This record gives sequence, C-alpha cells and structure tokens, in this order.
Amino acid sequence: MTKADLPEKLAASRQIAAIATAFFLPFSTSGQAIGVSVFAVLALLTLDRARFLATIRRPASSLPVALFALILVGVLWSMLPLNGAIKWVGPYAKLLLIPLLLATAFTEKQALHIGYGFLASCLVILALSYAYLLWPTGPWSWFKSIGVPFKDNAVQSECFAICALGLALGARRVWTDGDRRRAIALGLLALLFFADIFLIYVSKTGMLVAFTMVAILVITIGGWRTAFIVGLPIIAIVAATLAMSPGAKSRFNEMATDVTAGTETKNVSTASRIDFWSKASEFVKQAPLLGHGTGSIRPLYQSLEATRPSPYGEAVADPHNQFLHTTLQVGLIGGAILLAMWAAHFWLLRGRDFASAMGLGIFAMTVVGSLFNSHISQVTQGMLYCLGVGLLGAVVLHRGAVAPPPQPDHHDAA
Repeated sequence: MTKADLPEKLAASRQIAAIATAFFLPFSTSGQAIGVSVFAVLALLTLDRARFLATIRRPASSLPVALFALILVGVLWSMLPLNGAIKWVGPYAKLLLIPLLLATAFTEKQALHIGYGFLASCLVILALSYAYLLWPTGPWSWFKSIGVPFKDNAVQSECFAICALGLALGARRVWTDGDRRRAIALGLLALLFFADIFLIYVSKTGMLVAFTMVAILVITIGGWRTAFIVGLPIIAIVAATLAMSPGAKSRFNEMATDVTAGTETKNVSTASRIDFWSKASEFVKQAPLLGHGTGSIRPLYQSLEATRPSPYGEAVADPHNQFLHTTLQVGLIGGAILLAMWAAHFWLLRGRDFASAMGLGIFAMTVVGSLFNSHISQVTQGMLYCLGVGLLGAVVLHRGAVAPPPQPDHHDAA
C-alpha cells in the first residue's frame, strides 16, 4: 500500500466500522461501543476540514455540541461532588457523533449498506423471537424476557419498527420500478416485524412508536388509497394479535384501565411516571434557569423518598422524560437547546425521499419515545438517534456533493 492509497483505505475501513456498529446496535452494547469508537477514530482521520467547518455552522450540528457543552459545564453546580457528577456527562457525549457524521459525505449507497447491517442483525432477532412463539418450550432460558433474546422489549420494538418502515419504503420503491414479487416479499417482511411488536409484549411506548412509523410511511407515500392499503393489513394485524395473544389483550385492557383511572391507577409503570413527572415539576420550579447541576437527578428524588416514596420502592436517576432529564440538570436553558436541536433535525429531514423518510422516522421515534423515557440519555436508543440522524442527515446534506474520483488529463498525457 502506497501513501496515496491511505485515504481510500481509511475510508473503506470507516465504512466497515459503521456497518459493524449498525449490526451490533440491536443486541450487543459492548460490540456497539467498540464499533462506534473505531468508526469515530477513522471518521476523524478522514475528515475534510473545509466540509466540517461548513457543517458545524449549521444548527443541526452546532446545537448537539451546545447541549453537550452545557451538560459538561453543569458539573460545576451539581449536587454531587465533581468526581461523581462527571460520570453523568457520558450519556450526552454521543451527541458529538452527530456533527462528525453530518460532516462525513456518505453516499446513498454507503448509507444503504450500513442499513443492511442493521437489518441483518434484526432479522436474526426476529427469527429467534418467532421461534419462541412457535416453540415456547424450546431452549430459550437465556432470553432476557418472553420473545426478547437480547437487551429489552423497548429496544427490540423500536428496532423492529425502524426495519418495518425501511422495508415498507423499499417495497414501494421496487413496486414502482416494476419488480412486483420483490415488493410483495419486502412488504410481507415489514408486516412480520410490525406484528412481532404486538405479539411479544405490547408496551405503551412500543405501540406509539409503531403507529408513528405507520404515519411517517403514509405521509411519505401520500394519497388516501395508499393510506387504506397500508392501514388495512395493520388493523388486521392488531386485531389478530388481540385474538391470538392473551398477554397482548391483557396489556390493552390494562392501558384502558390506566387511562380511565388517571392518578388512581394501580399499575406500577403508569403510577411511577405520574410520580416522576409531578416531583420533577417541583424540582424545575426550584431552579428553573440552570437546573440543579449535572448528575443531580437521583439526589433530588432521594430528598423526597422519606415523605413521598416512589412506587418503585426506591429513588431512581431517571424522570422517564427526556425534556425533564435535561431540564432538571441544566435548567430551561438546556431544555430550550434540546427542543431547538430537535427542530433543526426535523427541518433537515423534512423531505420525502428514502433517506429523509428514514431519518424522519428515527427522529419521530425518539421524540415520541422521549415523552415516556429519556431516550437521548439511554445507551441504545440514544445511539440509534445520533447515528441515524447523523448518517441520514449527511446523505441529505451532501447529496451530489461527493466529488467523483479524479480522471487522468488526456491533454497532459498527450
């Protein structure tokens, strides 16, 4: 390998690291961490300085950096000692991947290959999940829960929802190109992913995310006929799930009871969120502008545990809402930066092409999920957001901007 070949080899290695990261993301936290670390190093080594400077000026890049910087500075007024507060900066460090990815001029083909890595991993998990359903007495004692071989139901459901959206959009594309058999196969596979979300365990967040993906699909494709064609099998799947799965039916009845019961609900999940949010509103009023400092969430809830104990039986370091997770630590200034960042990412991904639609799906999934969980702060969902929005945003941002390889000058050769 010559010195002239080095940039090309580094770029190829960067692509392999990105594919590996996408593959590990649905099932291995350690694999994900190794993959993204290697990718980040290679991305820095192959970074185009002029493109990075142009990209970092955009709100979609600068606002994630601003939010991370505020969380980092927030350790100075934290309720915890400095060495205890600094570890709570880590969950927001992944935001720095967004400007790095946006400054990397990924082509649509490269992004698609990275997506294939993610899909391949999810297909393995989908097969294992259905194997459990068809053979419940099989060798599944190592599963994390019923039908969930790795991580947890929330992660699996959201990964499956993204796959369902991507496959449905792909089915539409190949149908338009005239390949009807392949389009039907992709559509059926999308329905299998969607059905699994309801067959395994129906969570409030998982259900909302699934229907959000359907809404993105309908909006992207457009037309009432398409909405009918897409909506009919989905309604059939939900109805069949209720009929086939006693667990799913029980969960739907539980959700309906929670809605009618309001604050009187006996369900721990719902009661705990009401408890988290009501206490959080009081904490925000105590320090509205700059919050209580990075890492202060657990001490805040512990301060009320003696008089107003949590339904979980102990204080937790998560208000189960991303806006509150940020605001409790760095105040309404941090909350405003978070909302501005989301607005910038929505604006970047507002198109109807494949990359924009997939990016918008990941964006919408995170925003909806962040109503009930602190998605940006979590390991997998937060990484999925940063990698997905960064990668697909880069495709949208630099579409047509990647220069072709230099061609020999025939005049000079002559």
